[in-house]
Amino acid sequence: MTEVARAPAHRSKTVAGALALFAGSLGAHRLYLGARWWWVYPLLSLPAMAIALRADPWYRHPGFFFAAAVALAAMLEAIVICLTPDAKWDAKRNPGSGRRSASGWLAVLVAMASLIVGATLMMSVLAIALETLFVTMPGR
Repeated sequence: MTEVARAPAHRSKTVAGALALFAGSLGAHRLYLGARWWWVYPLLSLPAMAIALRADPWYRHPGFFFAAAVALAAMLEAIVICLTPDAKWDAKRNPGSGRRSASGWLAVLVAMASLIVGATLMMSVLAIALETLFVTMPGR
């Protein structure tokens, strides 16, 4: 029997960006893109958040900040993925698929949502971290 060579799957940058936005802390976007080390994100974020949730004020535990850093990295990746030009995306992610990407405005909307969520998360984490710092300072 002869095997028919199948073309590699065409990977959409809109889908990859949406996966980074909604499940980036779990590495879903990296798994979709075929990254070799996709499992590092959940390996870092899930235990850190699980440990943080057991603490009394969970949002002041270092594990929360560590998990938030992983989530912020995923938001940044979503923005970079969605705003990559189609030609560059196809050259890097879809070299043998035979199709060309035409992402349009949906990818831009995903990038905007990632920016809003990422900025909100970053400001929240900074506010909590600074409040924790000033509350625990000696001499207060």
